[in-house]
Amino acid sequence: MTRITAFLACLAVGVAVAVVPATSSSATTEPGGGLVSETPAAITPHVLNGEVLSIAAIGRTIVLAGTFTRVREYNGTTTLIRHRLLAFDSVTGRISTTFHPDPDDAVAVVIPGPANTVYVGGDFKHIGLVKRHRVARLSLATGAVIARFNAGAVNGTVQDLRLYKRRLYVAGAFTKAGGRKQGVLTTLRPATGKAQRYLQLAFRGVHRRGLGVPMVVKIDIAPRQRRLVAIGNFRRVGHRRHEQIVMLRLNRRGARLDPFDAPMYRATCSGSFFTYVRALDFSTDGAYFVVGTTGGVTGPTTPCDTVARFETGSRGAVSPSWIDHTGGDTILSVEATPSAVYVGGHQRWFNNPNGRNNAAPGAVSRTGIGALSPVNGLPFSWDPTHQLGVGIFDLLLTPTGLWVGSDTDQIAHTYHPRIGLLLPNGLRYPAVSTPVLPALTYLSLGDDLRARRFDGRTAGPSTELAAQPDQPTWSQVTGAFMLGGWLYVGARDGTFTRRTFDGTTYGAPQAVATSDRIVPLADWHRDLSVLTGLFYDRGRIYYTLPGSRALYYRYFNPESGVVGAVRLIASGPAGAFDPRQVRGMFVAGNALYWSTASGALHRMGWVQTAQAARAAGVAATVGGPNVDGVDWSTGIVFVGQGTASGRGG
Repeated sequence: MTRITAFLACLAVGVAVAVVPATSSSATTEPGGGLVSETPAAITPHVLNGEVLSIAAIGRTIVLAGTFTRVREYNGTTTLIRHRLLAFDSVTGRISTTFHPDPDDAVAVVIPGPANTVYVGGDFKHIGLVKRHRVARLSLATGAVIARFNAGAVNGTVQDLRLYKRRLYVAGAFTKAGGRKQGVLTTLRPATGKAQRYLQLAFRGVHRRGLGVPMVVKIDIAPRQRRLVAIGNFRRVGHRRHEQIVMLRLNRRGARLDPFDAPMYRATCSGSFFTYVRALDFSTDGAYFVVGTTGGVTGPTTPCDTVARFETGSRGAVSPSWIDHTGGDTILSVEATPSAVYVGGHQRWFNNPNGRNNAAPGAVSRTGIGALSPVNGLPFSWDPTHQLGVGIFDLLLTPTGLWVGSDTDQIAHTYHPRIGLLLPNGLRYPAVSTPVLPALTYLSLGDDLRARRFDGRTAGPSTELAAQPDQPTWSQVTGAFMLGGWLYVGARDGTFTRRTFDGTTYGAPQAVATSDRIVPLADWHRDLSVLTGLFYDRGRIYYTLPGSRALYYRYFNPESGVVGAVRLIASGPAGAFDPRQVRGMFVAGNALYWSTASGALHRMGWVQTAQAARAAGVAATVGGPNVDGVDWSTGIVFVGQGTASGRGG
């Protein structure tokens, strides 16, 4: 994520200038993953003033861009002058003595270029003694301006750059670049800086009428999908309304509008912002992208002060796959990786949709930096913390670790001014699979638990389990499911616990109460006390409530034990599936099973999408007193699974 502080100030006062698969299969797995450590490396240089706005990695060299002017070796005492650009070795931390370009104003963005060079963009007019307006190409070895590259008089701030297929994409608040009139987003020839006619779409209007000027503040490209997403202060692109966000198809002969649209960003946030989109990043495989915002107006129905995931392949008016609210604090940077979506800004909490600059029920503390599940946006337990200021402007994951650029001095409570490196090999979490049949299926009867083999059509003989000291009081349980070797239990007293269970022996119960540590999530506990059916599938806890026609869900991160603060509706009745009749339910493979008061067990197809989930297809009765001699409504039913691992507390 890259920003110029002066530009952010103008924005603030209004001055013009899962992974969520589409359909379940016979065995759906949420992949496990690993995060970087919470421990920072010792070798990062000390940036002594200003801000680090952008980070680039070229081989083992790291280049920083921003507004700083003074730096120091991590173990040195001599202050060095480095105006707004700095290069150092990512392994030793040693500052380059030859890369000293000396631009005369802020550098908002730096990206790798070909042949050991970098492209830089910002507000500068000169680099050293060489005239270059707001965009330039530099030698990484010497810091010298590459003379052949000259985009001429770019007449407004350059906010972002991307290099893709022989084109340099330039975004900002300009109306002319490379010798051609083309506002806010254009392409230049990477070798010469001359304008191309590849991107001729006009960006018109502004988000809040009469406030600010058209601009693109951030772009990113998914190479495999040949898609570019741009965010900023605009209202229309070409002849269509695309407010604050647009997706372009990068065809061979020209960029074209993609049918994707996100109408939620038409909503207004605080009047202090004439645009509130701030951060953007595609996932590694390009399947989805993440957007971060500021806004100052909060609430579960607003896009203000949020992080949201969108699927690249979605078309038309699209809602996010998930959205996480900070409750009143700005997100400035996102880095979408296979294991986690790293997020930086000056946020204090996540899972806080009802916060108003305070922690509301369910809020989880993540000061300045956090890591969210790609599946549902809920935070992992990973929590190094970062000193608050304006915030973290850029995050970059490399084999060396996660680089963190900001305007403050501490990360993980240690002194690492304005640039930090969180080392690899931190928290790890296991893959989680949807249960499959045949398997042992458990059914409670009073305070007893019985097991029988079930293949989806036929139940085997029942075996009663011997009582154990740490077993749940089954007559007081409202719902249960297994993830790996962990048995999760909701009870009539509103508690949510987990314990290991190997089919015979129970471990000691542990409260799953991360969302209660600041302000208890009372609505969730009320639901737990009365629910009639419960199961987990791909990042969501699904349940039914007495007399309700809805199938509800909340997001859930098993690693951290965070339960979503918002109760969402997956669907209403679907064919023979009526949530009002549920007396127990589970999902296995691509099928939903539920019991009713008659003791019958029914089956329908099960479909989960990014935005909803539902029973589908033709219903079949696969169990019951008149089918297999089993009364499936006697108590709690769940499918056995796996071995215990992970945190989840």
